[in-house]
Amino acid sequence: MYRTCALASVITVGSAGFLGACTWSPPQNLNGGVAGITGATSAGTGGRRDPGAAGTGVTFDATPPMPTLDANCGATRNPTMRLPPDLLLVFDRSASMSADPATGRNCMPTATCPSKWNQATAAVNMAVASSQTTVEWGLKLFTSNGAGCTVTPGVQVDIALDSAPAIATALAGAGPGGNTPTTMAMTLAGDYLATLTTPNPRFIVLVTDGQPNCAGGNGGGDDSAAAIAAVAAQAARGYGTFVIGVATANDAMATATLTGMSTAGMHARPGTPNYYVVNNTAELVTALDAIGTQVAGCTFTLMSPPPDPNNVVVLADGMVVPQGTAPTDNGWMYGAGMTSVNLTGSYCQQVMSNTIKDVEVLFGCGGVPPVP
Repeated sequence: MYRTCALASVITVGSAGFLGACTWSPPQNLNGGVAGITGATSAGTGGRRDPGAAGTGVTFDATPPMPTLDANCGATRNPTMRLPPDLLLVFDRSASMSADPATGRNCMPTATCPSKWNQATAAVNMAVASSQTTVEWGLKLFTSNGAGCTVTPGVQVDIALDSAPAIATALAGAGPGGNTPTTMAMTLAGDYLATLTTPNPRFIVLVTDGQPNCAGGNGGGDDSAAAIAAVAAQAARGYGTFVIGVATANDAMATATLTGMSTAGMHARPGTPNYYVVNNTAELVTALDAIGTQVAGCTFTLMSPPPDPNNVVVLADGMVVPQGTAPTDNGWMYGAGMTSVNLTGSYCQQVMSNTIKDVEVLFGCGGVPPVP
C-alpha cells in the first residue's frame, strides 16, 4: 500500500539536525513480488505487467500515485534565537512638562527643579542605560522643535542597541515647549517603524503628561478621539503601545484619554487605571523597566513564514502552548510578517525566569497538523 502523509518543519532553540525519513512501499503483485517498472502492457488497460509473472495477465496501475510527506518526513530542526525588541519612545515635550508635579507651577529652566521634564528625562536616561545591550531603544520627540504643533517625519534617535548616549544627548539638547500633537506623533512613529527591516518585535512607549491637542492644526483644539484612533491604527500595523502618564492621576480628562489609548494600544497595565501612572523619576524608571521586561526575551525567529498559518504547533519544553489573541493571554502570537512567534503571559514569564528552556515551532501542511 501507499503511505499518505503531510510535511512538518520544526524550529527549536539552540540545536540543529534532521529528524526521520520518509518511507513508502510500492504496490505488490499477487505473488508478493514488487511491481515492475518495465514490462509488457496489457492491451487496452494502459497498465504494466509484472515481468516476473509473464503470461499471468496480472496488471497494475500505469501511474501509481506519488507518495506525499508525513509529519516526520524531511522534518528539520533549525537553530533559532530570541530577538531584541525595538522600543520607540514617543516623548511629550509640551510646555506643561515644565511644571513641578507637586505644585503645578513652572520651575524651568532651572536644571535642578523637579519639573516633569527633568524627572522624566532622568528616568529615561537611567532605564535606557541599564537595558541598552538587550533592548533596541529609539527616541521621537513631539513637538519636533518645541513650538506649535509641528511634528516632522523620522526620529531624533534611530532605534539601535547601545543608544543611551545618543538619547541622553538628544534630551539634553531639547526642552519643554509647544503643544501636544499626539495624533501626528503616533502616526509618524508608526511610519518610522514601518521602514525598519529587521525581524525584531516593535513597540511604542508613549510618555505624555496630558490631553492631546492640535486638532486640525489648532493648538487649543482637543484631539483625544483622533489620538486614540491613531494608537489603535499603529497596533493594527503590528506596533503595540505602552502608555505612561506623567503626573496625570488627578486629571480626569487626561485619565479618560490615556485609558482609551492604553486599551487601543493592546498593552494595558493590569488594574485601574490601565496605563502606567508616574509622579517622579523612580516611578518612571520602574515603569520603563517593567515594560522592558515584558517585551524582552520572548520572541523567537522563524526561518520562514509557515506554509499554513493555521496549521502550527508551538511547544515549550515539549508541552503544547495555546495560541492567544492578545498580548495579555497566556500563550503565543505571531510577530510581524509571521516570521517570529511571541510567547505571552505566564509562558513569557517562564522563559524570562529560565523555567522554560526549549521552544519549538512545528509547521504542518496539506491539511494534516504536525504531531508533537
